Amino acid sequence: MLPMDNPVSPASSSLVDSFPEPSSSRSRGVTIRLHPAVVMNFFHHHTRLKEYAACTDFSCSNGVTSAQQPRMFGCVIGLQRGQMVEIFNSFELGLDPVSGTLDLVFLRNMQEQSKKVYPDFDVLGWYSIGSAVQDSDIQIHKAFMSFDKRPVYLLLHPTFDLSQKDLHVTIYECGK
Repeated sequence: MLPMDNPVSPASSSLVDSFPEPSSSRSRGVTIRLHPAVVMNFFHHHTRLKEYAACTDFSCSNGVTSAQQPRMFGCVIGLQRGQMVEIFNSFELGLDPVSGTLDLVFLRNMQEQSKKVYPDFDVLGWYSIGSAVQDSDIQIHKAFMSFDKRPVYLLLHPTFDLSQKDLHVTIYECGK
């Protein structure tokens, strides 16, 4: 497990009130543990999207050009026992092609499938890759509040120094 004790401060954003400045995974007594398989899932997802977006000279197979590629995000699942949050797995999510919002039907189907394999795991929140919180993140976060009153949001920073051993993840916990 990777305890997340050193998140990076996010850049200024219009969502400061919605996503408060993170300090530590142990602030307010909450400890968050991130399983290495989740980190591998993040980077696998990110790498595939980068490769897909590399089709800049022609339209991709679905007719979407790289300039139109949606931002990467997904769901994290695991256990919460009191003030301990353990994130064991994740799965990718997409946007509803008609509304442009989180595809809740797909999310609920994936949650049901996950429960068959991991009956004790719950939806704990979501992840994205980027260097700062974006305005669209608040809508996604609100959608996750139907699964958990205080979902976590893991913002994995895609650029990092290989000479450092720290993983640059900012973890937000906010909700009702």
